[in-house]
This record gives sequence, structure tokens and C-alpha cells, in this order.
Amino acid sequence: MRVVLTCMPFYSHLVPVVVPVAKALARAGHQVAVATANAMADELARAGVAHLPLPNVRTLAELMAEPAVAASPGMPDDPEGRSRAARARTDAGPLTSAFAGSLAGVFARDLIERCATWRPDLIVRECNEFGGYLAAERLGIRHAVLDIAPGSALNLTAVLDALNGEREHLGLAPVRDPWHPHRCLVAGFVPPRWYTAELPPVRCYRLDPPESAPVCAPAPGRPLVVAGLGSVAATVLPESTHLLELMVTALGRVPCSAVVGLGSDPAAWTGPRPPNVRLMAFTPQRVLLESAALLLSHGGFGGVAEAIRTATPMVVLPLFSDQPYNAATVAELGLGRRLDLDGLSAETLAEVCAEVVADDGYQRRADGMARQAQACPDLDALAADLAR
Repeated sequence: MRVVLTCMPFYSHLVPVVVPVAKALARAGHQVAVATANAMADELARAGVAHLPLPNVRTLAELMAEPAVAASPGMPDDPEGRSRAARARTDAGPLTSAFAGSLAGVFARDLIERCATWRPDLIVRECNEFGGYLAAERLGIRHAVLDIAPGSALNLTAVLDALNGEREHLGLAPVRDPWHPHRCLVAGFVPPRWYTAELPPVRCYRLDPPESAPVCAPAPGRPLVVAGLGSVAATVLPESTHLLELMVTALGRVPCSAVVGLGSDPAAWTGPRPPNVRLMAFTPQRVLLESAALLLSHGGFGGVAEAIRTATPMVVLPLFSDQPYNAATVAELGLGRRLDLDGLSAETLAEVCAEVVADDGYQRRADGMARQAQACPDLDALAADLAR
């Protein structure tokens, strides 16, 4: 079988899930390539996965360089500032609509052109990438979904018109069913308990840690806290620096050893530097969570899924996209606490972080969820299911 996997050109979308699935398909004897922007060539080369470069697909940084995008509600150059940024977090947002509309159309046209010679039997897309769905529909081949952000499915109704606009450009009839892009095999990567009735049916699989991942031992008597806002927030949200300062200040008041990913050079950091907090440009999160007592984050699903796998309790400060859904689900399952940003002080954040670390109930429930994750079939089983 010949399989094309499609992915938005974001490290956090590509490396944790798409690359391992590509390798599982290759182990099963299938021919595999990942279609995404030219900018991801080095990452795919390091992973040893074939790349189908799509020349017109742009990275987030390239998109943000466009004045019309940067000045959209909630973006860094928005002239109305934080008040509009807060409101933008409550709806699908300009980038979400574009990902299912014009950006998906660009992706689909590039992919259709590449498929004329590569000729896949199946297209497997990560759920934020809609060009693979459009290309599969236009080419008349099957497709499947890697659900790297379950809560994003709640936006499908909001983006249906944009998606239908791109279907029309490709000569496809419109669809009335907002769930149409998910009417296929949808592979999830957390236990079934995570999925509520409002989300589409999924089959759940296990993401194993990297084989070479060492365990980072925390200092005796000092629980390890891992914190950060991922690789996207600093690019698209004007208040991300303020939030990082709040997180660093709060962790300085918690009896712990903390590692905070800033998303930028620590040498240029002008905020607080508590002695118990190590600042890094990017943390080796997947490694650190193996021995962490707490993940403090914005609730990006990649980090949440890693915390579930490693039985790490969480404190979540949701910002945008599927993060409010993720934060609410963490709280509902008793895996941690959700805090809203409005009026949040460093003192309150420190108190909640210390409370979650000290409360054995959070750890006990995290342990149970991790056992459920471990009981899911592995990616080799997913490769077999995709072939079927």
C-alpha cells in the first residue's frame, strides 16, 4: 500500500504523532511519505521519513508576516489589543477558519499535483490539516484522520462554509454534514475515556515513548515541574510574554525544581529569574515528563497527551483553539486544575500548583488514566487497521 500522511508545518503536529505513525506503516511494509511544507524537510530527514514537499504551503511564521493575518483579532498586531485577543479565544478564530478554507485549498492543490506521480492508495491527515481531506475527495481515494487535537472537532460546524468554498473550487459538490471530514477511521491517542459524546467515534491507540528517552531524576525532596506555552502561542498571542512572566514568578514561590520553556532565547529574557526555575528556549518535554510531578501549560493537546501517558498531574491555563476543551476535560477527569487568565495572580497560581503537587488524589487519578493509555493497542495495530 502507498500512503501519504499530511501535516500542517508545525513541529508539535509533525514529530509527536505523524512521524511515529509513518514509521509504523513503513515497518508494516508500506510505502510512506509525509506531504507538508518545504520548511519541514530537515525534521523529516532526521526522522528518516520520505518527504513530499508542497511548495506553496506556508509556515505559521510566514503567515504571521502578512499584515492582514498579523492584524486579525487576537493576533500580535491587532490594534485593539488584549480585549480583542480575549474575545478571539472564544470562537473558531481567523487562523482556524483559514486552515479549513484558503490554506486548505492551497494544500490540496499542491497535494493533488504531487499525487499525479506518487499515486497513493490512502491519505492520512492530522485533524487540523484539511487539504488532505479535500485532495482525497477530489482524487476519489480513501482517507483517515490522526486526531492530534480532539477538541478541534467542535469547530467543524463553524468552518463548514469555508470548507465547502474550497470543495467548489475543486469541482466537488458541497456537503451539509459538518462531520463529513471525520466520517472515516479516526485514530485517537489518549484513552477512550477522554472522548465525550459530543465528539465523533474514534479508535484509540498507544503512543510509546522514544526508545532512547532517558529519565531525568528530580532533586531529592524537590518535585519537578515542567512548564511552557508550546511552539505556537508566542507567535500568535500578544499576551504570551506576560503569561510566561506570571508562570515563572509563581513557580519561584513553589517548593519545587522547575523547567520553563520560553519559546525564545533565555539570554534575551527580561522577566524574573527565581533560583529554583531553569529557563530554556525549548524543553525536552517528552523526557522531563517521565519524572515530573506537574505539567503547567496552556493545554495544547500534545502536552496533555504526554502528561496522560506519563501519569503527570496538570494545571492548565487555556488560551485558544481546543485548549479550553482540553482544560475542562482535565478538570472533569480529576487529572488537574483549570485556571482562567482573567485576574489570575502569581500568588493564586503558585497556591494551585503547590496544591496539585501535594494532593495524592490527582496523582492517583493520573496513574489510572496512564494505565488505560497503556492498555490501548500500539501503532503497529493502527498500521494494520489503516491497511484494512
